[in-house]
Amino acid sequence: MATHVERKVETEIKTGNFKPIKFLACISSNEKIAKTIIRKTARLASYYNSPWTVLYIQKPSENPEKIALDKQRYLINNFNLAQELGAKVVRIKENSVHNGILEYVIAHNITTVCIGKPHAKFWQRLLGYSWIYTLMNRLNERQIDIIILS
Repeated sequence: MATHVERKVETEIKTGNFKPIKFLACISSNEKIAKTIIRKTARLASYYNSPWTVLYIQKPSENPEKIALDKQRYLINNFNLAQELGAKVVRIKENSVHNGILEYVIAHNITTVCIGKPHAKFWQRLLGYSWIYTLMNRLNERQIDIIILS
């Protein structure tokens, strides 16, 4: 049985059907949630011996002139933490969080996206609309795993 699995993996690697795991940790300017996502994704990447990236989508409302200094400091500290733990840190300016994540995932062949627990407003949950649901559907179409961390 073990030799069968080994041969199958070797065949997949040779034919190019084997996709190495690449993690993407998506963070916001929320200090505590971002730090948790970074630490948990670092553990996953270490366990699977895989490369990982931290992605921060900067919306226009989070422009350096508009965001509080303490949030900017926390964000920089989280970027530094991610780099210390072995991540590549990417910052993208984008109006739409889910479009920014999806474009990055496709462009860089990401296999697993790690995000924090969604905090949709009551009316968004009631109507079933939130950017997170759109993102999950688009990732599912491309057979990309999503891990929701709390």
